[in-house]
Amino acid sequence: MLRLVVKELAEREGIENPNALAVATGLPYETCRRIWRGEPRLIGLDTIERLCDFLRVRPGQLFDYEFEAKLHRRSEGRKSKS
Repeated sequence: MLRLVVKELAEREGIENPNALAVATGLPYETCRRIWRGEPRLIGLDTIERLCDFLRVRPGQLFDYEFEAKLHRRSEGRKSKS
């Protein structure tokens, strides 16, 4: 499962809520609210760049990933290319 850790990173910088994140980054409030709650639909590269600039992190540090084996089963009938 992929999840954003922006809230944790922002709180480390003294940002306490999505409104403060919007003011600090110049991003729209609704975008920041969704990111803060971990409910973004789609994140553009410009948004990722602004978050990285403000939080002083690399893009990969905005995310946490936990492998879920049940979601990655291989199809039984799949033929391999030779």
